[in-house]
Amino acid sequence: MEIRFYLKIIQRGWWLILISAVVAVNASLVYSYYMAVPMYEAVARFIVSPNLQNTDARDMVNSLEVLDKRSIIATYAEVLNSYQIITGAMQLLGENPADFSEYTVSATILPEANIIRYSVRGPDPRVAAMLANGIGQYAIDFLGRLYINFEIVFLDRAVAPDVPYQPRPFQDAGLALLFGTAIGIGLAIFRDQISSTMEQFTKRNMIDYESLAFTRAYFERRMRQEIADQPDAVITFGVVYLNGAQEFYDSLPQAYVNRIMRKVTEILKYQLRGNDIVGKWSKLQFCILLPSTEGAFALSRFERIRDILNQPISLEAEGNFDITLDVRIGFADRQGGESVSSLIAQAEKALEVSMESDEKINMYKVRPFG
Repeated sequence: MEIRFYLKIIQRGWWLILISAVVAVNASLVYSYYMAVPMYEAVARFIVSPNLQNTDARDMVNSLEVLDKRSIIATYAEVLNSYQIITGAMQLLGENPADFSEYTVSATILPEANIIRYSVRGPDPRVAAMLANGIGQYAIDFLGRLYINFEIVFLDRAVAPDVPYQPRPFQDAGLALLFGTAIGIGLAIFRDQISSTMEQFTKRNMIDYESLAFTRAYFERRMRQEIADQPDAVITFGVVYLNGAQEFYDSLPQAYVNRIMRKVTEILKYQLRGNDIVGKWSKLQFCILLPSTEGAFALSRFERIRDILNQPISLEAEGNFDITLDVRIGFADRQGGESVSSLIAQAEKALEVSMESDEKINMYKVRPFG
């Protein structure tokens, strides 16, 4: 299940992964071809062996045993890496050591062999080869005076390389592709988590948990948007007050209250059109917005809603506990370009009149001038 979950996230965020991979590859290629300084590596190899001129047959066996212990060849490698040897060789070549600050040297002992790999890395291949051979020769002369029973000689002299060891555009681009893909997958997962969190947060602010209708804040925002999109259109706004609910609202368990409020929302949505909007206006009030509907035509809908909501609602499956909501409705239509606040005030005034009316429903009819 976890794998399928993440595969779906990757599928939804494929474009983010693609963008990350493309950006990473392009950045790698731009850096390799236009920004990176090519670095070359010149390699010389040395072999360490007993000195045949200064070693008899008996000492030859001892010398070979010493070489098997790797202490001699390790010492030779350290000498090649010595700062004194490096600077001495540069001065012998007539060069200033400070001019070679961009070059690095390293000596590596090859396993199971008395061979030392000596490399010099830097921006100029010819200089790197010159330093590898020059430092190597200087170390050979130094070690020849220090250890007379052993000798170190060139096995292979360094030559100027034709191809830099870095950057390697295609290899780097491949690594960048993998890196960009990994970053893209991470961003896709992060985006999905953020989207899920934001969706839950938005839903919490948009939906009233008790009734599952829109919250008042979201309803008003939708109403303002409806008027802004069609400023000359006629709309009807109504408030449905559950007059009978105030007797039990604070005494019933919350689960029963939720069931009643959600039942009201279900009835309102069923009786209205698909583009009509239902919200929770206050604790015992619901609000309804009917776009492109005049008050005279809306009256019949509100009457039908009143009749259905005034039917007893059973809270138990056996029907032993029924409640009556005693619905009161006030509404107003917008035909003269009234503001949202004016339309709301008119509907609430109509609701006040409906509380005194036998019809239990009232439409605001008197409009202020201007």
